[in-house]
Amino acid sequence: MTPLQNIEQQAADWVIRCTDGPLTDAERQQFEHWQAIDARHAAAFERLQTFVGGVQSLRARQAPARAALNAGAVARRRLPLRGATWALLLALPLALLLRSYPPAVLLADQRSAPAQWQQLTLDDGSRLVMSGNSAVDIDFSHNQRQIKLLRGEILIDVARDHQRPFTVVTEDGRMRALGTRFTVKREHDSTLLSMLESKVAARTALAPEETQVSAGEQVRITREQVQRLSSIDPAALSAAWQRHQLVVDDRPLPEVLDELARQYRGHVQFDRQQLADLRVSAVLPLDNPQQAMRLISDVLPVRIESYGPWWLQVERIAASAAK
Repeated sequence: MTPLQNIEQQAADWVIRCTDGPLTDAERQQFEHWQAIDARHAAAFERLQTFVGGVQSLRARQAPARAALNAGAVARRRLPLRGATWALLLALPLALLLRSYPPAVLLADQRSAPAQWQQLTLDDGSRLVMSGNSAVDIDFSHNQRQIKLLRGEILIDVARDHQRPFTVVTEDGRMRALGTRFTVKREHDSTLLSMLESKVAARTALAPEETQVSAGEQVRITREQVQRLSSIDPAALSAAWQRHQLVVDDRPLPEVLDELARQYRGHVQFDRQQLADLRVSAVLPLDNPQQAMRLISDVLPVRIESYGPWWLQVERIAASAAK
């Protein structure tokens, strides 16, 4: 457990103890001492207390009735509130885990953790690089080589084998390599193909016609069409991959946050409409999404709030309050 995770765990325990009822004098002294020895302690407590939200108001509403009860009755009522609060704190990461890892991803042949890049040499000598939070199935046989991209983004450096075609498949379509190097990214409702070297023949899931895509070109594949996009700089894209960077030029902030959220182990909450007019031009570290968001908050009127190690909230603030 990291020092930050240890602090968050201690803070969660104090939230529960404070929710459970008034602290004794000894507990109050322990709590104040814990807050005083490290400024991060008080900050973590406040974040978690804000997150559980209704706990304090619930206790306030129960206060008059509680005062009329004897000590035994108070003790009997403590357990449900404690249990409900613990359930909230413990169920959140479990819910996020189930949402983030559907069965197909959990059962994938290879998968990478958020913000963790993984490089593999396949049986045929091809090189597969998986960005953080990606998952693939690998199907090699005597007559084919197929990678199914379930989630995330991959870079493929294909080894030549004239007897076995090399294809990458997503829900949107199929890409047949013609001795090549390229990246494939699974987006919400499409697949993004970026060519670094040579060529790929791409087609949709619903049509057999192939579209040839050459080095420096980029296309978006949906189930209905292969759409050509603006050209790319293969050298710059390769460098960004090697450095685990996201390079953006005048891109809407919500789209950038979507990219960073894929590399965060928890949930990133933000109001798309509230942030829609903010634009980002930056080079951001994808393998450290928290740092990337701090860099954004240094130049844009937004505030990043952390509620434990599994929840980040991005809020717009008045321009006068920005750094």
